[in-house]
Amino acid sequence: MNANADIYLFRHGQTEWNAQSRRQGHLDSPLTERGQLQAEENASRLRLHLSLDGEVAVFVSPLGRARHTALIMVQELGLSEEAIIYEPRLMECSFGKWEGLTTSEIKARYPEEWQARSEDKWNVPAPSGESYADVNARVSKWYEEVSLAATNLVVCHGLTSRVFRGIYADLSQQQVFQLNEPQDGFFELRNRTEVFVE
Repeated sequence: MNANADIYLFRHGQTEWNAQSRRQGHLDSPLTERGQLQAEENASRLRLHLSLDGEVAVFVSPLGRARHTALIMVQELGLSEEAIIYEPRLMECSFGKWEGLTTSEIKARYPEEWQARSEDKWNVPAPSGESYADVNARVSKWYEEVSLAATNLVVCHGLTSRVFRGIYADLSQQQVFQLNEPQDGFFELRNRTEVFVE
């Protein structure tokens, strides 16, 4: 792990289930037209923000929505698809039996499980899913083991992005819960702090 490496952290573009406020987790739905445009515009923002002349590594969740976002971005940036490294530990949190459901549907079908998770959001998973603690463990392991380039693009997911930013900046659990999950713009991680680029 290179402490001096620059990391640019992206969430995938909007998907059909994002637009419907449905939890995706390890399931998938396609990028919307807006989501594809977000991927293009985020790549354009990045190109204006820095030079990509040196070594660039692109770490991507293997889930379809992140893959599609990354492929759009590398094409827009003039990078080779061979620069992409698919990393399963960057996948979104599994929401188990809640995947594909809206919050109101979850509350109606799983009231006791919803209440239990609400009371201990960090440690209690969705039924057959993962907790924040589970995601934190696997993302931490990846960050400890990865060999970073001078410039690194990371394309992942909303909850995963918040957890990673928490690891990077040594935030508390409550601070991680309060982080946002934008799809327009990206985070520049440097010197244990984050700057949002929009």
